[in-house]
Parts: sequence; structure tokens; C-alpha cells
Amino acid sequence: MGELKNTFSWSFSAAEDFEQCRRRRYWSKYGMWGGWGRNASPEQKAAYRLCKMDNRWGLMGQAAENAIMWVLKQHQQGVPVDATAGWEQVARPFLTRKWNESSEGSWRHSPKQFCCLREHYYKTMDDENAAKRQVAAQVQNCIENFIDKVLPRIGSISPGQEFRIATPEQGGDVEHFFYEGVKIYSIPDYAYTIGDEVHIHDWKAGKIKAEQHRLQLSLYALWAIVKHGATLDKIFLYVEYLNEGQVLPFQLTEEDMEETQSLMSDSVGEMTEYLVDCDRDKNEPLPKEEWELTFDPANCGQCNFYEFCRPELERLR
Repeated sequence: MGELKNTFSWSFSAAEDFEQCRRRRYWSKYGMWGGWGRNASPEQKAAYRLCKMDNRWGLMGQAAENAIMWVLKQHQQGVPVDATAGWEQVARPFLTRKWNESSEGSWRHSPKQFCCLREHYYKTMDDENAAKRQVAAQVQNCIENFIDKVLPRIGSISPGQEFRIATPEQGGDVEHFFYEGVKIYSIPDYAYTIGDEVHIHDWKAGKIKAEQHRLQLSLYALWAIVKHGATLDKIFLYVEYLNEGQVLPFQLTEEDMEETQSLMSDSVGEMTEYLVDCDRDKNEPLPKEEWELTFDPANCGQCNFYEFCRPELERLR
């Protein structure tokens, strides 16, 4: 097998990281690269380990998504299930396993295989039992709302109508498309066709952030256009706020799509300026010191790489 190449790429989450903190983007894309290898430097290994870190809100979303997709598949097979079954058979075992992996430190030996929660690593949970109860209650609520409010709308969709979407859990490269020569990562939660229409749903187990989520789904619309030949007027988008039991359905105008494409182009251009000779083909980063620290220290509390920047931040105070 040839050596893996760190290819220049763009995604909605990468753009968010870059906007919040240039240094965070450096660590997550370049500083961690090769950190899985036997001959990696201690810094590379540490960056790779931190890059794989999760948090309890991310874990909550994964548990909810796993459970509702299991519920949907059972429904498609004619097997009636309720929220309790989704919780007991899917979500609860998943959360228990991941939480135990993190608290027991299994990730120290294999950060890709085992979960490490940021709250455990940085010791930011005042009451761990209360945190567990909160996550469990919210996941159960999400499953109940999916069954009551979402399943009636999508329960007639057959597996043959669904798009196959490459996710991180499957191994290999995740769902992407190419736009203006740039690799764009875009992983819709659930997408299917009805005739010549494309319907795309995004599951949200957390807070309502309508504008941010509309922008995120506009990237999924571009994925459907570029990769699957869909037309904009035949794309229907849904942000499913599972905890609140609400849905934000919408379509995009040509102006909306132009705005998304402009945002992507601008973001790609800004990221390119942090590469040696602005060369995306080589994709060699400038020295990390030239990737500025965040202007808002509040971002540091949500950053996996805080331990790398802490000494520098303390000197600046």
C-alpha cells in the first residue's frame, strides 16, 4: 500500500474550525497527520490522539442517530418497535460502551478504536452522574419524537429509494464530491428519492440553530446536484430537531445556492493562503506559528487541542 497523501479538502465543519481558530485547523488537518504511524513524533501522536477526541454532546447525537436509524430499518422490515426498544437495544449499549472506554482510558492505546471524551480528558464534568442522566434523557426523548413525528412522514420509503452514503463507521473515505477541483466532504444523514425528487434529512439532537443548519444543508443540496445530477427545484431539505419534535423544511433558490458557492470559494481561498506557495496540490502548511490563535478565548474551552496552546495563551495574558 502506498503512503497516504494529505489532500487539500473542504467541509462545513472544517470551515467552522478555520473561522473560529486558525491554529485549531492546523492541528486537525496538518499537525495530526501521520500521528498513527510507528515512527511519528510525540507531537504528531498527541495531535492525532486529540483529533480523535469526542464530547458528550457528539456522543449523544451519535446514540440518537444510531437508534432512530435502527427503528427505521425495523419498520421497513415490518417489525414494530417502540422508543424503549430503540433505547435499550441500541442507544443505551452504545453510550455505556463509549463512556466506559473513555473513563477507563482505553483510547490511550488506540485512539481511533476507543472513545475519549473531552470532558474526561480535561476534567470539566462537575457531576458525571448528572451528565449521564441528562444525555440519556435527551436521547430517549429524541427517539420518542422520531417515532411520533418523523417516522409517519418517511415510513413508506423503501431501502431501494435510499442513497448509499459513506460514513466514518464504514471505514475508508467518507462521502464527498469534487467542486472546482477541490474535494468537498459532505455526509447527509438520510437521503432518498421519490420519482425525480431528492429528499435530504439531517438529524439534530441538540439545540436549534436554524441559519447555521440551513447553510449546512445547502452543501448537501450541492452534493445532490454535483454527484447525483439532481436539479435544485427538485431538492427538498429537512432539519429534524429531534429533541424539540420540530422540523424545518425548506427549498433553496438559485440565489441561496450562489451564496453557498461563494462562501465555499472564499473559505477555500483563505485556507489556501496558509499553504506554502499557496499550492493546494502540494498541500504543505505554513509553520504552525503563522496559524493564528483564536481572538475569542471562549473557543478554547471547546477545543480538543487546548493543551497544545495553553502555554502560549498564558504568556499572552
